[in-house]
Amino acid sequence: MQSQFSVGGLGLSHKSTMQLERMIDDAAWVTYPLHLVVGIVKTFLFILLLIGAVMLYTGEWMFSAHDDRADLIQTFSREQTIYRVNTADGVISVLKAGEFAVDRDTFDSVFTGCAGTDSSLKHTTWWDHNWLAEKSDAMQAGYIVASHNIAALRSTLGRVKRNREVYSFHYACLDAVIDGQDIMIQTAPVVYVSFLRRTDRSLVMPAGSLYNWFTGMCLASANCTDADFVPRNENIYADAISPQMTANQAAALKALAATGTSEFWIAAAHANGIYGKDELIASYARKNQIALVEALRHVPTSEEEFIHEAEIAGACVLLFICGIIVWIARRRTCFAGGSQM
Repeated sequence: MQSQFSVGGLGLSHKSTMQLERMIDDAAWVTYPLHLVVGIVKTFLFILLLIGAVMLYTGEWMFSAHDDRADLIQTFSREQTIYRVNTADGVISVLKAGEFAVDRDTFDSVFTGCAGTDSSLKHTTWWDHNWLAEKSDAMQAGYIVASHNIAALRSTLGRVKRNREVYSFHYACLDAVIDGQDIMIQTAPVVYVSFLRRTDRSLVMPAGSLYNWFTGMCLASANCTDADFVPRNENIYADAISPQMTANQAAALKALAATGTSEFWIAAAHANGIYGKDELIASYARKNQIALVEALRHVPTSEEEFIHEAEIAGACVLLFICGIIVWIARRRTCFAGGSQM
């Protein structure tokens, strides 16, 4: 890069002129990156302020999140009710009653089993991260999926046993009652589910009330502990990525999900005296999983669609800013490189 200034008219000797020109040229090379950085910082100062605000919020969250969560769940053990849920026949009984009784309408709306749909879940969005809602959704979704699977399995085995074709899995609950009356699923998981109708926050701050939380889960055959019936609160950083579960909670969710596998369906068929139709049963299991994905498919609301559009617009703005930065850098480089003495 050469200097754009001329020193030839200063009356200096040729050697002095050459030395001065080299000094100016070297200074231009040394100071150009600094000028470029200063220009970018001035142009996008608001971005630095935003980054600082994010760092400040993150630091405050790191020091307070664990205590806030501990304060929130400290009353769960006495307020919530623990239910014993048999996914084989849908029978639900109270194992331990909490302080806050669950009214029948709430009970029916939450424990709908195989009639449950995507609308039963809370769907916490990334911009409104709610660790408790995500844990509740994971456990409730596991229960709904298992109930769908068992109902569809009973209906399928009942129709196969009578040499009737299986057309649909969308009405699994009704079909299980009609076609699967004599089908027994003895290996279906039995789980304990802790459910909280509300917390003490709803009593003193109605606008911040919290309702209908699945707070814990454990297989009835496992060595359950008190920690399995409250939301795990050991690692706030892990919760920021995905809901953190205890070993028993994870095992219960795994057992519930396994009710949709081909192996589970084939074993149930053999237990009900159906042999020689393993491939057919496996194909029905796969079709059921496709139907289940559709039943639990989340349909975005108008508000969520707007948020997604805003996310796309924000990404476009960031790309535009990056493009401007690159363009300015290239322009300054080309200008400085092409300047003449």
